[in-house]
Amino acid sequence: MGSAPHAASATTGVAVRTAQTLVFLLSIAYLSIPASRVITTQPVPNAGLALLALTGVALLQFRHTWHGLRGEPPVTWSWTLLLQAILSYAPAPLAGDAWLGVPSFLAASLLITLRSPLSYVAYLAVVLAEIPFALLVHEEPSDIAYATLGVALTGAVVFGFVKMATLVWEVHRLRATLAHRAVDVERLRFARDLHDVLGHQLCAIALKGELAAAVLHSRPESAEREINEVVGLAREAHRDIREVVAGYRSVSLAGEMTGVTSVLTSAGIECEVDTVPLDTLPSDAATPLAFALREGATNVLRHSIARHCSITLRPQDDGLVLRIVNDGVPPGPPHPAGNGLEGLRERLLELDGRLHAGPVGGGSFELVVFVPSLATKAAMVEATR
Repeated sequence: MGSAPHAASATTGVAVRTAQTLVFLLSIAYLSIPASRVITTQPVPNAGLALLALTGVALLQFRHTWHGLRGEPPVTWSWTLLLQAILSYAPAPLAGDAWLGVPSFLAASLLITLRSPLSYVAYLAVVLAEIPFALLVHEEPSDIAYATLGVALTGAVVFGFVKMATLVWEVHRLRATLAHRAVDVERLRFARDLHDVLGHQLCAIALKGELAAAVLHSRPESAEREINEVVGLAREAHRDIREVVAGYRSVSLAGEMTGVTSVLTSAGIECEVDTVPLDTLPSDAATPLAFALREGATNVLRHSIARHCSITLRPQDDGLVLRIVNDGVPPGPPHPAGNGLEGLRERLLELDGRLHAGPVGGGSFELVVFVPSLATKAAMVEATR
């Protein structure tokens, strides 16, 4: 999965940009309400000045929102909040009751920019200030309650969307970090095993090789003995490497299934698992299926924003078929196959197996792996007795 970091970044970028776009579209939609009322209810001079002030409110709101999405307040936040507060109330004599909803954006900016509990206190102050503000523009008591509730809800909704976009970015960043850490931990474990197994043997080979070179001409019999021991150590090292690699490649399908479902569930993905009894499967099929399951789960985490994933394992002909389907695939061209899928495909070809991976419509992705096994039918018959 050599392209995984780039693909994960692309997936994260799509999700974050989508959330950011929703925030800005929501703000524009809310801002269009007082703008349309000013245009339709006020004379041209007043409407022009009010729209100019509303443009300032919009720019300041977008500035606060942009920095809120990045998780940092603007450098000059105290001045920008003060300016937005002035523009939220001062134009009221020009715009009349059309201006009653504008302070809601100040409430949202305070929630976005300030730290709690100060942000909640300031938000509540703006909401309560709507009551005397509405009285100044000669609103009826019922309209005052409506305006106050509107400021409270609009400010909370805009802030909620900003918070949602921030959480989307955090979740995707955490997923990418966890995936990279898992790879690093496995790489370090494998390196540690190799060091533990080969460290002593390689040192012994080097020492005996140097000794053989030193006595090659003066004591050829000793040199020959040392060289033979070097050959024996090299063969032993080769055997140990094969054992380490075999242990590295031999994994438990049942254990892998438990680990995969646990990781996916902890990432907020609902898992639906429907498989044959895993403990009865022959080892020649279970090991490649375990690696396919691991690779499929890694793809779900890295290449999608999945909420549901189904995993099925069923006998077919003289083998087994593993199918992993997940939703949450971002729009656009599919990601090119990484080293992980290509390595899995090569491993399956050596076993006369097959692999298919690709979108299946509706924003879903499917990974299908067929692993042949001569012992599969016998195992399935035995399991059903």
